Amino acid sequence: MSPAQWEDWSNTIPHRRFIAELTGGTKSNDSLATLKSLEEKYLALVRNLTVHADLGEGEKDLPFAEANKIAMTHADPAMRELAFQGLNRALQEKAPEAASIYNEMVGLRLEDQKRDHVNYLDDSLGANGISSATLHAMWDAVDSHLDEFSDYLTLKANEAGKEKLSWLELMTASENALPKVPYPQAIERTLNSLATIDPKMSEFVKETLTNNWVDAETRPGKPFGGFCAPFLTQGESRISLSYDNSLDSARRLAHELGHTWHFKQMKTRNTLRSLDETLEMTMAESASILFETALIEDVIKGTHEPAIKKSILGWKVEQSINYLMSIRAAYLFETAFYEKRKSGPLPAEEMEALLLDSQQKVYGNRLASYEPCLWMKYPHFFRADLSFYNYPYSFGFLFSIGLLELARKRDGFARSFQAFLSETGMLPLEELTKKHFNIDLSHPAFWEQTMRRVVEDVNEYKKCT
Repeated sequence: MSPAQWEDWSNTIPHRRFIAELTGGTKSNDSLATLKSLEEKYLALVRNLTVHADLGEGEKDLPFAEANKIAMTHADPAMRELAFQGLNRALQEKAPEAASIYNEMVGLRLEDQKRDHVNYLDDSLGANGISSATLHAMWDAVDSHLDEFSDYLTLKANEAGKEKLSWLELMTASENALPKVPYPQAIERTLNSLATIDPKMSEFVKETLTNNWVDAETRPGKPFGGFCAPFLTQGESRISLSYDNSLDSARRLAHELGHTWHFKQMKTRNTLRSLDETLEMTMAESASILFETALIEDVIKGTHEPAIKKSILGWKVEQSINYLMSIRAAYLFETAFYEKRKSGPLPAEEMEALLLDSQQKVYGNRLASYEPCLWMKYPHFFRADLSFYNYPYSFGFLFSIGLLELARKRDGFARSFQAFLSETGMLPLEELTKKHFNIDLSHPAFWEQTMRRVVEDVNEYKKCT
């Protein structure tokens, strides 16, 4: 078989990425081993970090995870600020070491990519099943609506009696005004929201609960977040989360149930690869975010008290801001760093300046202060196996909302969505979307329509003011 015939054949089979990697991937074993050792070096740096902070009872030494948890979740804003400042002081002391690690990782990737004559985004785009045109179409739609989210930031600051909010204040907005959602109510609302999209989804959730596949009990030592473990050959999954009757807990429950539905559709598909390799990150959140968005919209629709409805809308908008503004800034920082790194290593001070510039661009200078240490706090930047571990979150968020809008307008959506999920990993996401929904993701129409739907929440919030 000639090289041309091999290429033609490999492009006709479902696992062509797998075949391509078997015959010579873009990352050598030596490079990957070095990247893994650098990732471990970063994780050790964070693990051994000591944060000195006075939280009102004298100065204490806190590990990174505890200091970060206090900074982001403590009920008292003053305690959050103290922990945040202490954490950033500790990080800035270690910034030169972290910068050296990141510079070496990116430098190694750039060398490999130069050798293979590929762009630094190519590996990431291939792993996520999308083209450069699609990524740019999505970001163009996001950028065209950033001003509307910036206006929301100013409105929230004015409501708090301030000219501008800080980055920390935005990221740690209180959930005290949100309604409590007892577990049985969360189940009922989830079932109701899904029944209008596909009754089979609702029936599957009932089956999941009846079979006790969900462990929602809050226990000492149990992780706070949610997790779904699939058993594909059995067509089952197990969910673990600590349900605390908050709206966010209800959202997380719906999110994990969406993963179980996705995995259920995959159970009859034989793959040559592990789930981590088969499940593109852009694809991974398609059902989970659709489930959680359907639930939240059902809660808003069923809320008639103006003040409570406004608080839920604000919370929903701030979820969107995290997906679209925070992650957009991270992406701009990473692309700017890669470009500058081509000319040589960057000192920590220049990295912080790049990050602040990216944040100011995205937030439209509407915040009083930003977060210069974010590049050190997010382990995503230091992943050995993946670079640009940011935009897939924004993609999955907008893609799922676009699909939810499609579900409400197109007959036969349920059947198409099941088929789409069942072929996970068989074709790149962009091709699967064209095949099952006849949507060209490289065209701006889908993303612009989806962004207009997201911005409607901002307009609804303004009406409640």
